[in-house]
Amino acid sequence: MSNLSKKIQRQNKKEAEKEFKKKVGLFNKLSDHCLVCQKPFDKKNKEMVMSWSVVVKEELVRLYCPVCWDRAANLIKELKQKNV
Repeated sequence: MSNLSKKIQRQNKKEAEKEFKKKVGLFNKLSDHCLVCQKPFDKKNKEMVMSWSVVVKEELVRLYCPVCWDRAANLIKELKQKNV
């Protein structure tokens, strides 16, 4: 492996580590309830963690329960069908 390829590999690793730290830091910004219906969210409950939806846009973290997420998805689907 050449020196250049090693240098690129180290740089990519540093960038990946930086991105990972940034995403882990965003976990602390995660709310403890659904943004729409205010249903409580338990970060330690594996089922909740796997079923709830998180939307991250820049530094803004939004949390949605499965019911609210499905309602929004269905509404978007209906609107798309009406516009076709």
